[in-house]
Amino acid sequence: MSRRDVLLAGAAALPWGALAAAQEDYPAKPIRIVVGFPAGGALDVATRALVQSLSQGALQTLVVDNKAGAAGTIALAEVARSAPDGYTLGLGTTSNLVIASFLYPRLPYSADADLVPLGEFAQGQSLIYASRASGITNLRQAIDAMRREPGKLSYASPGTGTTAHLSFEMFKARDKLFVVHVPYRGTPQAMNAVAGGEVELGVDAIGPLLPLIQAGRIVPLAQSGEQRSDFLRDVPTLGELGFPDIVGANSLSLVAPAALPDPVRGLIASEVEKAVGRPDFRDRMHRLGLWAGFRSGTAVSAGMKVQQDFWGRAVRYSGAKND
Repeated sequence: MSRRDVLLAGAAALPWGALAAAQEDYPAKPIRIVVGFPAGGALDVATRALVQSLSQGALQTLVVDNKAGAAGTIALAEVARSAPDGYTLGLGTTSNLVIASFLYPRLPYSADADLVPLGEFAQGQSLIYASRASGITNLRQAIDAMRREPGKLSYASPGTGTTAHLSFEMFKARDKLFVVHVPYRGTPQAMNAVAGGEVELGVDAIGPLLPLIQAGRIVPLAQSGEQRSDFLRDVPTLGELGFPDIVGANSLSLVAPAALPDPVRGLIASEVEKAVGRPDFRDRMHRLGLWAGFRSGTAVSAGMKVQQDFWGRAVRYSGAKND
């Protein structure tokens, strides 16, 4: 039997009266949300903003538990192993729900079989940017420089296997461009290296880059996503520049063990949708440079399947691999 079958069988073995009572009383104790990224980072702050908005509804006692490491996969492995009772949830992202299956040969969970998305609450777009010292002011100039002197330019990312790194690799692959990848240990190191002129180009989430853009230390060249960010109305999207097939958005969702009973699953999804609609939550996402919006768990799962081909090709092309 698969792990999901075992969990479902275990739930079915409970006395119906006890199971129904547990669902009716939900939540009867604090709900833990396991976040696989460091406290204080953009993904952690976004999750805590969701928790604050959720606390205004039926899910009033929630606790964020940071279990950082391995691109968020350590956290999701813990969620997948937890009891399917609605008291242990996790932050699912494009990295740990889609990319991880291609990046980690011994991933301890299956996003399809062991986990279920309850609803997306935000999306983050990526930005290709240049150092002021490079003299590059638009994407066409960057492409021309890569073609003119292959291998001379370098680009910084917040780490190997991140959505930023892999989306840029696919951008390179389409036009057979040669530019050296310099992975850093997170966004602060990467963006400061570009701002300081150590690396000519960079790619990262929009939100953390805004102060450097406003200070004139880096130059935005192109952004991912279907439409321009409210913060960068003058910066074209990759689609507008002729690269419509490059996926660069990072989805943020709440996920739970796959065997979570439908009544509890439906309640949480409903509360997430309400939380996302609150103006204070949308304002906080906006200030983080994220797009706030709700998509159902079914839509998130469908989107994951659609993106698997792109991210699989991106990982293979980049050669990225983690043990």
